[in-house]
Amino acid sequence: MGCTRVRSLNLTATKAAGLALAFLSACSTPRTNQPAAASVRKVDCSAAPNLGPIAERARQTANQYYPSLCALLADGECDFPPQVDICFKRRLPHAHSGEARLTQVCLNLEYLEAYKDPATLDYLLVHELTHVAQHYTRPVMGGFLMYTPNAPSCWQEGIADYVCFKLGLSNVWECAECSSLFPHYRNGYACAGAFLLYAETTYNPNLVRQLNTALRHGRYSDAFFQEVTREDLPALWAEFQQTRAFSPGATRVVALQQTLGFKNGKPPKDVERRLKSYLERQVDPGTRRLIKYASLPVSHAGDLQTRLALVIYFTQPGGSAEAYVSALHDRDTLPGFSKDQHGQLTGVLSPRNLDLAFPAERSFTARKQGDPSTYHYTLSCPDAGSSWRLQRAWRTDAEGHTVEEFGLQ
Repeated sequence: MGCTRVRSLNLTATKAAGLALAFLSACSTPRTNQPAAASVRKVDCSAAPNLGPIAERARQTANQYYPSLCALLADGECDFPPQVDICFKRRLPHAHSGEARLTQVCLNLEYLEAYKDPATLDYLLVHELTHVAQHYTRPVMGGFLMYTPNAPSCWQEGIADYVCFKLGLSNVWECAECSSLFPHYRNGYACAGAFLLYAETTYNPNLVRQLNTALRHGRYSDAFFQEVTREDLPALWAEFQQTRAFSPGATRVVALQQTLGFKNGKPPKDVERRLKSYLERQVDPGTRRLIKYASLPVSHAGDLQTRLALVIYFTQPGGSAEAYVSALHDRDTLPGFSKDQHGQLTGVLSPRNLDLAFPAERSFTARKQGDPSTYHYTLSCPDAGSSWRLQRAWRTDAEGHTVEEFGLQ
């Protein structure tokens, strides 16, 4: 990604020497079917009564963007839900960051607390509001829900991210490109959204509006793209992969997927066996430990695509900052630590870091057992393939005052 989704990564790995690493780590319409100016009916923050400004920001964001996103999808026929409810939940099933339930958007407080960034709230909310406007799930007699058939999730999620891109929303890890986390349109989200932007801009300015209508009416098949662009889906995808919106990280993950036997973005049935064999043959034990203990907070444990992205990150040319700082400790050259001293090293590893933009910089802090001081380390890497280097190391006291600068070897 070349701009600014996410999600930080939680990563804990125990080295043989005993140092514990914890890396906290989208309907123009002549009809009067647009939502009313006040799109939000109510905001429920009973799960956390002290939300205050966050709840008010959610209300303002929804009132501002819901009419605009509906205008992007309007086809002159569909009627959008006129109002929505927003609720904050302490957590959501399967660690989802947000969910759209008919005319209600639920947001995961654990996710929002992990990424204290207003842009993350805006992006997540508009993404879920788009699902409300898509209105692919409807109530029917008896309280059951009817789900529109032939609506692949990759295009549902891709349209929701496309809307965010069109409205100029992004946060620290999500922008219009395919990345190591989302390397194929079949993964949906940012990659599918970026692909739809490309196809719309290059071939048909109404493509996404027409796609959303086809999905709502259960008429979608892959032949849709041939009908609206005169190019079939594989050809469009091949074209898109030659653009700057297909990142080097996505290229590397696609190559790994091919090695593991993926077909058109779909894994083989025995992908876990193949991945295990690949790691045993191609990756050293220390790096395997880093990959094993890495995870996204408030995410579904064991997500395959996340693990593949981490494999690519930790095996990148030049190595990772995490491996470098661990090696410093193992060699007894981590400033402020001797090899037999135990502690906790903390850094922030976000999906943005998985697709590094060079020159790159990473920061870590460490605490020793029984020591109130905090040890700080700044690492840098000039370009892809180069080694990481320690740029600065210093110690602060319990009040955060710098009390020692360490010399670098």
